[in-house]
Amino acid sequence: MREVLLMKLFQLPKEKRLSEQAIIMLTNQTIFQFGNSLSLIFINLYLWRLTNSLLINGLFNLIALVSQACGTMLMGEFSKKKGRLAIYRYGIFLTAFFYLWIIIAQENIVQYFYLFALLKGISQAAYWLGYFTLVHEVSTNLNRHRYLGWNQITMASANLIGPAIAGVIISMNSELSGYIIVFSLAFIMFLIATLGSLRIKKETTHHKEYYMKYLRLILKKKPTFFNALLGWFIIGFPQGILMYIPPILLYNIFPDEGFVGYMNVIFLGASILASYIFARMANIHSTRKYLFIAAIGMTVSSVFLMWEIAIWSVVLFMAFSSLFKPIQANTYAAYYFKWIDNIPLQENFRVESVVLREAIINLGRALGIVIFMIFSQEINTTTIPWIIVFVMALQFSIPYLAKEK
Repeated sequence: MREVLLMKLFQLPKEKRLSEQAIIMLTNQTIFQFGNSLSLIFINLYLWRLTNSLLINGLFNLIALVSQACGTMLMGEFSKKKGRLAIYRYGIFLTAFFYLWIIIAQENIVQYFYLFALLKGISQAAYWLGYFTLVHEVSTNLNRHRYLGWNQITMASANLIGPAIAGVIISMNSELSGYIIVFSLAFIMFLIATLGSLRIKKETTHHKEYYMKYLRLILKKKPTFFNALLGWFIIGFPQGILMYIPPILLYNIFPDEGFVGYMNVIFLGASILASYIFARMANIHSTRKYLFIAAIGMTVSSVFLMWEIAIWSVVLFMAFSSLFKPIQANTYAAYYFKWIDNIPLQENFRVESVVLREAIINLGRALGIVIFMIFSQEINTTTIPWIIVFVMALQFSIPYLAKEK
């Protein structure tokens, strides 16, 4: 009897199991994300060490996000005609190329930071456009929450290990040589991910026409689809700021890259825990409830910064926001993918839907950075908490935008 209960608890129904291609996609995504995690937060710290300027860090991330949004829109038609797998592979290759040039340029990255930001944005546009389109193909409405949950777990696991390793390497090497070693390791991981993408089967599709020109008609027929798109824009606000501000705050308080890496382990450990529980328990019918819970948690987490900008407040802010961010991200992604089956062109508008999502969320991230740069161009302990609380509180609008009629 006990064994039967255990089997029922851990055995999944057939419709919720992941296919072989889904597992391959998750594996390759983990490798890619491990390369990203080795270097992503340390690119901003590298620029900070070279310039000690929030303005340059902000401009670097702003240019990258705007070019990613524009690149996504421009690549959409190419992806539809040449195949989603092709654009996915280009994204991995261009990311490897980006890190190769950082290794070559080293300190000269400051002189040409805008060009590096442009290349970063274009490579990310290609990768995420291809990836999110393929995610819809390897999963179904019945197992998509499970896929997205495991996607978050594998990404968080990679992000858990990467920054800790990178922090140790940087701390053990003098001056800035540790950063170059870390960027070299990231380059190798992207080469491995490029080879791994060859195991993914090319999709078969008979619809290669680009249907973005019908967006206005789709919105006219399904006006609430506009709310779904607007939701991505608002979700992007805090994400743009959190891309580079927390690591700089931690480093400014306690100038040790190893400490920043170890703290990131704690934050991502919280994300893994939340993602695992969510993957096991979530269902598509409780979308608004999950989004409300995420909005409450993210807003409450930012209130810690109102007391003071110190190690304890920044750590608590990042730890609590790490618990609720994957709940919001996974819930809204599953909700949005469900829309693809309800709009007039359905799966034939899949690429266009991902293009819209990526372009809009990155414009939201860019606007978040612009808001931050307007009110705080340096480490200002008075304005920073108010800006973060404001963008977090805006997340309460997401459950209302996700209301289904």
